[in-house]
Amino acid sequence: MKIKQLLTSLHPKISEMAFMSQLTSGKFQREEILRSEVVELYRALDTRQKIQDIYKKKLSEGLKEGLITNEDLSLMTEVIDDEGETHDHIDHLDMRFKLFVGTDIKRGKFPKKNDELQKINDEWLNICKEANLWEIMACHCAIEGWYPDVSKMFETEYRKRGFNEDELEIFIAHQGADVEHSDAQYGILEKNYSKLDPAKIEQMVKRTFNTSRAYEEMKLKFANLDKPLNNFFS
Repeated sequence: MKIKQLLTSLHPKISEMAFMSQLTSGKFQREEILRSEVVELYRALDTRQKIQDIYKKKLSEGLKEGLITNEDLSLMTEVIDDEGETHDHIDHLDMRFKLFVGTDIKRGKFPKKNDELQKINDEWLNICKEANLWEIMACHCAIEGWYPDVSKMFETEYRKRGFNEDELEIFIAHQGADVEHSDAQYGILEKNYSKLDPAKIEQMVKRTFNTSRAYEEMKLKFANLDKPLNNFFS
C-alpha cells in the first residue's frame, strides 16, 4: 500500500519525543505523570468535538462531490463516533479521567487556560480546517497508525509506576481501536490514491506530527513543574 508506506515513514520515533524518551529512560513517577496528562486533557477537551465536526463535514461534502461512497461515509462516521460512548465502551474522555482516580480531577474539571497549549491546539484545528478530505483523512490515519505502539509503551511504563488495569484503559483501548481506525482509512485512501497529492499529504502530516512533538514538549514541561495538581485546574 503506497499510502501506508508514506504515512508510516513519517511516524516519529519514541526516542525523538521529549516526554516519552525521558519516561522510557526511567524518569517520572505518578505525580509527574499526572501533571503531564493535564496536557492531554487540555487537548482533548478543547479540540475533540471541533475536529470531529470538521472531519464529518468534509466527509459529507466528499459524498456530495462523488469522492467517497455511502459505505465509506458510514464506515468513517463509525470510526469518528468510536471516540465517544458506544455499546462496547465508555467515552474515551472518561477513560482518560480514570488516570486521575484518587485525586480531585474528574469529568467536569477543566485545565486552566494556557497560551502555549492553546497555540498548539489552534494549529491542529487549522490543519484540519485547511486540509481537503484526503489530507484530513491522512493526518488522522497517520496518528492512529502511530498511536498503538505509543499506547503500548505508555501502558508498560505507567504500569511500572503503579497504575492499574482500570486506570490504564485509555491506552489499552487505543491499542486495538486505533489499528481498526487506521486500517479503515488506509483502505479508503489507497483505493483513491490516484486522486491524492502525496506531496501535499506529506506536508500536512508533517505539520500534524509537529503538533504531536509540541504537545510532548508541554508534557515534559508540566511534568517538571513543582506544583500541586489542582493548580493546573480552574
